[in-house]
Amino acid sequence: MEECQVTSLNPEDAVLRPLGDLTIFEAAQFHADLMSLHQQEGPLRIDLGAVNYMDSSCVQLLVAATRSGRVTLQGYSSRIRDKFEQIGFAQFLPTQES
Repeated sequence: MEECQVTSLNPEDAVLRPLGDLTIFEAAQFHADLMSLHQQEGPLRIDLGAVNYMDSSCVQLLVAATRSGRVTLQGYSSRIRDKFEQIGFAQFLPTQES
């Protein structure tokens, strides 16, 4: 996986755009990137449009990240949505229509 990037869009908004696969092998870096995202002010977004595959370890990190109520998810594929549903986490993930 290429390193995730936190990009400030404006003073009130920040977005994290992970690229490639998010598996147990990328979980430590993904966790660090999520922590960096949470240091930003205002509403936060995670754009999963460039994520090809995600395993349950990274889905769990997303669930934890969204508990603040400041994070929305966008751009994920039906394959990623199916993974959320498969492990029973889809109802916990706030989403934003792309």
